[in-house]
Amino acid sequence: MQWMGWTISTVVFWFLLIFAQPPFPDDARRVSETSSTRSSSMHKETLPIEVDDVLVKCEVDTPFDIQNTASARGILDITVHRGIAPLASDAFLDMVAANHFDHNYTFRAVEGFVVQWGIETDTNNKGKRIKFANVDIDPPPNSQLETALRSNVRGSLNFAGGSSASGQVYVNRGTNSHLDKEPGSLPFATLDENSMSIIDSIYSYKEGLGEVAAVKKGDTEVKRLFPRMSLIERCWIDKS
Repeated sequence: MQWMGWTISTVVFWFLLIFAQPPFPDDARRVSETSSTRSSSMHKETLPIEVDDVLVKCEVDTPFDIQNTASARGILDITVHRGIAPLASDAFLDMVAANHFDHNYTFRAVEGFVVQWGIETDTNNKGKRIKFANVDIDPPPNSQLETALRSNVRGSLNFAGGSSASGQVYVNRGTNSHLDKEPGSLPFATLDENSMSIIDSIYSYKEGLGEVAAVKKGDTEVKRLFPRMSLIERCWIDKS
């Protein structure tokens, strides 16, 4: 009988050894499950946006103010969020591909408000104006992340007047939330802080001095009247 008891004990021992799970601290399990859930949630929300982002680079210069070392010069990195604003984004990217923004003066620069460009000059276009379609408006943001990327806050980029037909874009120098209530498209791209330091260094002339007329006439008139005005030398889609 003793050998039977020994045999049963042995079987029970091996059963517990094989099928029982090792002890797992409840706090550690809770952290692990929470981290997994959070990671999954963040991945689900951000992945579509990150995958569809397109990087556009624009070279900025201030060609007639060469003696001033503080003049705006450098490369802007513009991240276009196609995943959340495909209509406005594609319209903008088409303009970049068509070289529309090349040799564009920043004809409007307002301290703490916006910097704007997109008017062709006679120097570059020989008097011909390119017409652009007014694309439909993208659906409104449906998450906190999308709202943050598509609000008129510092570093966001949008079409002037909320319409692609203008061919003009502006970058917010500060937070201009009141523009979110204006009709038309919301911002569809963002600039990083290094790029914003270049935007901040663009000289701000007082509005209404004839900047638009000078830009339309070309380089000679800009140099004569607004020598500190900056220029978007060229823009391109970065494929690196």
